Amino acid sequence: MKLPWRSRVETASPEVIPSEPAGPVIDIHSSPGLEEALRGTPDDGSCKVLDLGPSVADNVEFVSSFAPYQQIIDVVGRDPSASDVELSGFGRISALQDLFDRHRRSFNLVLMWDVLNYLPMDRAEKLLQSVAELCLPGARLHAIVFATDTMAAMPNRYRIVDSARLAYEVATTEQRGAPALPPAAVEKLLQGFRVEHSFVLQHGVHEYVASRKRWYPKK
Repeated sequence: MKLPWRSRVETASPEVIPSEPAGPVIDIHSSPGLEEALRGTPDDGSCKVLDLGPSVADNVEFVSSFAPYQQIIDVVGRDPSASDVELSGFGRISALQDLFDRHRRSFNLVLMWDVLNYLPMDRAEKLLQSVAELCLPGARLHAIVFATDTMAAMPNRYRIVDSARLAYEVATTEQRGAPALPPAAVEKLLQGFRVEHSFVLQHGVHEYVASRKRWYPKK
C-alpha cells in the first residue's frame, strides 16, 4: 500500500451514589483475514473502500492512508433503543442501492465486519447482491463469522489497530444466540464472490476473505 492519501468520506430508600459508568470492553486480536484482504488492494491511488460498519475515526484514518475514497454505511445499526426490525437491517440496503448510478463496479475492498451474524438469511442475500453490484472483478471482501453458541445482542465495533490486528469493542453485555453459520452457508451467502481464505481463530470466530467473481458478457 502506498502512503499517504487524503480520503473523502461520504452516526424512600437510602441514597445510592451511582458508580461511574464502565467503559466498553475492548479486546485486541490478530486478524489474518484483514491482513490478507488488504494485500489485494491497488497501490496506485485508485482504491475505493466500502465499509459496512459504523464510522470509526481510527478506521477512517487507516483507510485514508491507501484509499482516496471510502464509503461508510452502517447496514445493521448499533442503537440500543432500535427495534428488531431496525436491527435486522430493514431499509438500509436501499442506501447501498442508491450508490449504483455512480459507483457500480468500482469498489476494491469491502469491510463487512460481523454483519452476516445479525441479518436474517433473506436480508443477507439481498445485501450481498447489492454489494456484488458495487464491486470490481477481483475486489476483496473481509467478513467475521462467530463460531460460538452466543454473541453480543448488538454488533461489535471494530477498530483497526494495524494491518494485522483488530480491537473488538463490545457494545453491550447482553447476549443472544449466534447463528453459527457453517462454511457452506457462508459461501452460499457470498454470492458473486469466491471464498479464497478462511481463518479459524482461537477466540471463537472465523474470518473469511472472498474475491468478486469476474463476469463474462452473454453471447
